[in-house]
This record gives sequence, structure tokens and C-alpha cells, in this order.
Amino acid sequence: MADDVGELIERLALWRTGDGGYDEVSLRERAIVTLQERGPEVVPVLVDRLDALLADHAAHLERVGAVTAVWDAWYEEGDALVDEHGVGRVFELERYRTVPSDSLPQREPRDEHYQDPYDLKQGLVEALRRIGDDRAAPVFGRALRDRACILHAATALRGTHLDGAVLALLDAAAGIEPDDMAFPEVLRALEHYGATMAQVRARFEAESRPQARVSLMHVMKKLPGDGSGRPADGEIGDALVFLAMSRSATDRYGPLRALKALGTLDPLDASPGEAGDARDPWAPGFGGAVMDAPPPAAAVHAAIVLAAHGKPPGHDGELRRRLRHMAENAPSAARAVTAVLARGPRAADAELELALRLALRLRPDRVAEHLPLLRALHGLTSYPPGRSGALRALWRDGMLFVLMLHEDPALRAEARAVFDDVAEPADRERFAEYEALRLGTWGRLMRRFKRG
Repeated sequence: MADDVGELIERLALWRTGDGGYDEVSLRERAIVTLQERGPEVVPVLVDRLDALLADHAAHLERVGAVTAVWDAWYEEGDALVDEHGVGRVFELERYRTVPSDSLPQREPRDEHYQDPYDLKQGLVEALRRIGDDRAAPVFGRALRDRACILHAATALRGTHLDGAVLALLDAAAGIEPDDMAFPEVLRALEHYGATMAQVRARFEAESRPQARVSLMHVMKKLPGDGSGRPADGEIGDALVFLAMSRSATDRYGPLRALKALGTLDPLDASPGEAGDARDPWAPGFGGAVMDAPPPAAAVHAAIVLAAHGKPPGHDGELRRRLRHMAENAPSAARAVTAVLARGPRAADAELELALRLALRLRPDRVAEHLPLLRALHGLTSYPPGRSGALRALWRDGMLFVLMLHEDPALRAEARAVFDDVAEPADRERFAEYEALRLGTWGRLMRRFKRG
């Protein structure tokens, strides 16, 4: 009996059919029918197997998360050290690190090639739902913590009763995004269990994760009102700005998440064409061709202000990391940083400090972005709180030297005026050496001829 049930359980992962025609029945379906015929005695066996799989996957995520957290802190410290000490090579940073690079943890072998048995987990939930035994209700609640099982578990909960189901369903909603195919099923289950707006609001107010706050706001917009009111849209503004910076190359869904966040934000003070598509950001297919477009300067500017003041709480470090990525890759970041540096009256010191750190990473690729940035940095050299940071930005990677030899005459003249104002004798000697190497004798003669 036990061996037979074990074999049937393994078949629950096989939901695909072959090419035999529309009437072909999957091995999963056949196994479920057989398990139903066996009756209630198979329920504890199915529950135990599902619990074991859920626990194994949760332990895997916990182990990987612990390793990832150390590496994230290491990268974060490295970025901060580059800003503070102006060095970028690994061996130069090492003497400043609190966590030596050779002590970084590695994933365990069992996690390196781990494969989530999500097909089997989903099949077990479906089999228990079809058998219809109330003893399975608690494991449905536990399955809501596993992203692969949320849709099936939420569906199953509508056919049984689980004490505390509302809180478990709200946790599940907070863990997925509004366009996830499981989200409508979670909403239906919440309505089935009579979730109140007050319950969702309490869960929303206790949540700090940006995406979770956006998802819970979506729950409140979709559930019928009960007179207690919903939070204002502005309460997720910080979360949306945070998500709008989600463009990491390692996050495959980051660009889509960012695009949808921009679509949800109130209209930004962006130049024409920058704000993106104004359609419903949760509509299927939203974004399309503009998926890879960088966020508008207004969104980056808002993110700088947030991060400078420690927002979103607990996630400001991650937002700074995203901004550093933006500064190195997105032209709109140059405009946002310039806007903070040139703001009058002066930006708050925290905002100014962060913008100056980001200025060290900017790589403007158009002449139109050089002049405003150059003028803003020059203006800060006469402002004591910003002088040292502005000078570092002007000298970083020989920026001022490069601009002084730029082919654009207006930019070249502006850069030379700044140089004449801030250069020390040692800087003039360094520029003479740089110019000699860059232009050579013939280049200098041709430049003098053009000036004449």
C-alpha cells in the first residue's frame, strides 16, 4: 500500500500530456483519481510529503539568503569605500574592509544545483483539494508561504475552513505582485473568508517592504469597501520610487517592475517622452518596447531625496546601490544629480552629499549633459559643505582635463575657466603632462593654429 501511494505521489508532478490528442489524460490526473478512490487514509501521507517538500524549500531559501546577505553587505561596503577613499581596485579596498574578501561564505553544494520540485508540490496541493478532507486545511495555509503553491493553496482554501486564513492570505498577497497569476485567486479567497478593510490596513501599516506595500494597496483597491477607508495613494509613493529603480542586470523582472512602478506614480516633472506609457500599469503586455528605457530624471531625483533621508525605512541602502547603478548607466541620472547640485536654495546637506557621491560615478555621454553638471560643481566649490566633494568630482578620472580638450568650444572654454579658478600649481603641472600625452607636439601646434 505504502509503496503504491508513494508511486502515485511521484506521478503528481507529471501534469503534461503527450501529443496523443485533446482527450489524453495526464499522469497527474490519473494519479489524483486513483488517490481519491483510496479515500481518506491517504490524506496524512500526502500531507506529510507536502510538508517535507515545503520545509526543504524554505530551508534552501534561508541558507541562500544568509549567504547572499553577507555578499550584499560586502558589495555595499565596497561601493562606500570607493566613494570615501577614491580607490576602485580590489587590493586597494581590502585594507579598509571589515569583512575580508577571502572570508566570504559560499553556497553549500546542495544549494548550488538545487531544483525546486514545484510541479510535485502543486500536484500534492491539487490532490488534497480534490480529495476534500478538512485535515488538509493547515497544510494549505503553510503552502501559502511557498510562492510556487500560492495559487493552488488559495484555491484549495475556498473549499475548506482554516482558522487564521486571512492573515496567511495577506502574507501571501504581500509576497507576490498584482499581475501575478495567483493574485486574483488570493483576492477571491480573502473575500471568501470575509477579510475586512481594517485587517488589510493593519497588515499594510505593519509592512516595510516596498513591493509588499504596493501589493497590499492593490488588495485594498480590489476588496469591497466597508466604510473604514483606504490609505491614500501617496502612502506608497516612496515604495513606487524605490521600485522604479529596479533595473539590476541580475533581476530578470526588474525592468518590468520598474516600468509598472513608473506607470503608477503620479505624473512626474519629466521631459516629453520620458514618463513612459500612461496606460494601466497592471494591464497585460504593458511596457513593450520601452522596457529597457531608463527611468526619467524626475524619478531618479526623487530616489536621491528618499535615500538621502533614510527612506524607504530599512531599504535605503539598497536604494543607494540602485542609484549607483543608475549613475553609471542611465543618462537621466546625470540630469537628476545635476538638479540636486544646482538647486537653490541649497539642497539639504544629506541630499547634497549623496548627489556628490553619485557625481563620482556619472558618465555623461552627451555634450548637453556636461555643461550643466560642470557649472553646478563649479558653483559648489564656493560653498563650504560642498567644496571638497565638488572638487573630487571635477578631478575624478581626469574629468576636467578631458573637458578642457573637448572638441566642443563652449564646453572647452567653460572647463578652462573652471580650471583657472580651482587649480593648484600641482594641478597645472599634471594638466601639462596630460595635454602633452593626449595631443602630442603636432596636436598642440594645430590647436594653436586654429585659435589664431
